[in-house]
Amino acid sequence: MAVALTAQVAGAQQPATPAVAEETDALTDKARQLYEEGRQAAAAGKWADARASFLAAWAIKPHYQIASNLGVACVKLGRNREAAEYLTRYLREAPATKVKERQSAEASLKEALAKIASVTVRVAPAGAEVTVDGAVVGKAPLADPVFLDPGKHEIGAKLDGHAPAMRPIATVAGSTETVALQLERTPSAEIGGSVGTSIPPRSEMPRDKVRTAVLVGGGIAAGAGVAAGVVLTVLANGRAGDAEKLRQELVVEGDGFASCPDISSSKCAKLKDTVFAKVDLTNSAFWSFVAGGAIGVGTLVYGLVTVRPTESRPAVQVVPLLGTGASGLLVSGTF
Repeated sequence: MAVALTAQVAGAQQPATPAVAEETDALTDKARQLYEEGRQAAAAGKWADARASFLAAWAIKPHYQIASNLGVACVKLGRNREAAEYLTRYLREAPATKVKERQSAEASLKEALAKIASVTVRVAPAGAEVTVDGAVVGKAPLADPVFLDPGKHEIGAKLDGHAPAMRPIATVAGSTETVALQLERTPSAEIGGSVGTSIPPRSEMPRDKVRTAVLVGGGIAAGAGVAAGVVLTVLANGRAGDAEKLRQELVVEGDGFASCPDISSSKCAKLKDTVFAKVDLTNSAFWSFVAGGAIGVGTLVYGLVTVRPTESRPAVQVVPLLGTGASGLLVSGTF
């Protein structure tokens, strides 16, 4: 019975041991040894020794529990920027179930932040190296703010293929600020490679497509202008025929004379309207031919100017067509 009671008492004391083991079960033996040495030094108030032991353990195994103790040691030594970095990482990685430990870390972090500045750095595009006073602190996006001692600093970012960016900043103790940097892509000619590396020439496909589109569009527009001129000319000729027919009727009714409006006022008015319509259609046809010809000539000139040197020069003939009933341009040749 005595043995059984002893076993029960021992079992009742077991929960404290797993709690300690939970804090250190991820550490290697050497890191655990250094961690324990740091805790002993901290308990004795030897904070410089404690920080040295915690740093050595952190170098072996960057566990969040080491970060917490390291942050507290840095606060005690007045190394507030380092303290904020370690305590912030602890709060980011420590389980939410560690309520008391997190509250203690938050209090220490608040004490450190009162003496330094917290700067949130946002850089685009992602993957750019973020620098503080020329030293690389990580790649964008940064998981935590950048902690700076009060004073003047330079926040920068750089990424291959982009122009570097730099922003001066003046910080005061206890301040919280945000710095945003947008890296602009450099022109292809400025994206350097090694010496002797040639940059391949740009493809000329976009230029060819634009030239083709202009030539095709100009040809269609010119053709539409000429076609409109032809249709209007046909209509004008039809009106001219109608006017001549009405005039002949008036001549017959007037015994060989077409005197308006004495013979027939209605026919005279109709004749007048028909003549005016014929004139309007003729003018419209003329300007349609002019517009189509101008567009055609402009398109032709563009094609000649933009032709590649390696291409054969087109042979083109432009012959004006003039007549009593129609006018226009005859364009022939090879392109």
